[in-house]
Amino acid sequence: RTSAALCMCIDNDKNGFFTSSNNKISETWKRVYNEVVAVPRSIFERSLASAVEKSHISAGAAAASRSAAADVARGSVINGTIAGMRHIARTEGISTLWRGLSPTLVASGPSTVIYFVGYDYMRQWMGRKMRQGGWGAYEKYASLLAGCMARTAAVTAISPIELVRTRMQSSATHDFGTVMRGITREVQAAGIGSLWRGLVPTLWRDVPFSAIYWFGYERWREIVYGPLFSERDDMFGRLAIAFCSGASSGIVAATLTTPFDVAKTRRQIEQHADSRSHVQQHRRLPQIVRHIVATEGLGGLFAGLAPRLMKVAPSCAIMISSYELGKMILT
Repeated sequence: RTSAALCMCIDNDKNGFFTSSNNKISETWKRVYNEVVAVPRSIFERSLASAVEKSHISAGAAAASRSAAADVARGSVINGTIAGMRHIARTEGISTLWRGLSPTLVASGPSTVIYFVGYDYMRQWMGRKMRQGGWGAYEKYASLLAGCMARTAAVTAISPIELVRTRMQSSATHDFGTVMRGITREVQAAGIGSLWRGLVPTLWRDVPFSAIYWFGYERWREIVYGPLFSERDDMFGRLAIAFCSGASSGIVAATLTTPFDVAKTRRQIEQHADSRSHVQQHRRLPQIVRHIVATEGLGGLFAGLAPRLMKVAPSCAIMISSYELGKMILT
């Protein structure tokens, strides 16, 4: 289940190191696998080297090394998005920053087609029905409903690929082959439905995001950036309106839905946890959210907000402006 050959024992009554094949401490191995193994072994080796004497490990040094390793495992040495990126590049290689790119690219094609085409079609159809039924004053809300429906279809379709991507990004020891073998075992044990693990939290995140995003996009374009670029009635002006409206609406939507993103990620990366792990005891979204607030405070619900905004703002701007450009060229 892991490429790590050795791991430091966290029990005081054990000696030094142990292997995963030792059945007598299999429960300890499971705990360490979930809580420690994901951290690159080189980090632990450097932490231990500063505290371990050449001849033997004294009791005091062993305690210090365990504390240092625990600090690394908890990520206390990382503060900030840029620092985290430098840490990953230095310890695991710069290519690790692109881990999960392949499944992301595979998922982006069908997801984008379903999402954008579905939204455009549903918005026009709902708007037409509202005008015909005398509900023209509420036509602006068609974008909200269309965004919800389109996103639900897109997320459901690519959820298995999203699961693979999340697993690949969640641990340094998880390459594509290891992740696929783990998922295959889960399908054999729990059925095909395990491929949609985390779908409900993902819908809780993405459906409100899409509703807020598309409603906000239409409002930003109509109220703010439309008048601002009114003098440029050409392709550049229309692309500028789409780009700025998409980025602004994406920032607002991403900020409001970050708690659901945190809960979704916590739910998807759980695997092989023993019975004492809190992940096994908090499988539903409200339980996960309550657990995060109880253990980490309200700030825990917004963990990773900065890197998410760094991703969402430009991606929303580029995607919507590219889509609008394609419509201009092809229609």
